[in-house]
Amino acid sequence: MGASGWAVRPARADDLVPLSELKLEVLRPEFERLGIWDPPRHRARFEREFVASETRVVEGDQRLLGCIALHPDDGTTWLRHFYLAEEARGHGIGTTLLTEAITSVAGGSITLDVLTGSRAVSLYERTGFVVIDQDDVDTVMRRG
Repeated sequence: MGASGWAVRPARADDLVPLSELKLEVLRPEFERLGIWDPPRHRARFEREFVASETRVVEGDQRLLGCIALHPDDGTTWLRHFYLAEEARGHGIGTTLLTEAITSVAGGSITLDVLTGSRAVSLYERTGFVVIDQDDVDTVMRRG
């Protein structure tokens, strides 16, 4: 898949289940590495936090490739549910999505949590995020 073979659109309510399943597919190796692989728990969290109007979906080759969400809460904007299918990685899609998300937040901080030890940490660091808290499972980062 080339970098030109993808598009971003607003999420719809009917994206909930496919995005939840994609999350499990994409993050399973990380969850297993951390010893927290629990599909019902991961699905429930995604379903609890999914807000279609806050979410952008990446599509390519007639399938969902990932998503990113921005959730305003308590004086910061939380970056949530940012993941891409393996075949969509390494084409600049993640950097583009993250840069657009940062640009869209009109002031204030952006906070996220990422699985500790994830390769995504370096992407966040390159775009100005710093670690503000960390444990064996989650690393909390903030920008601004």
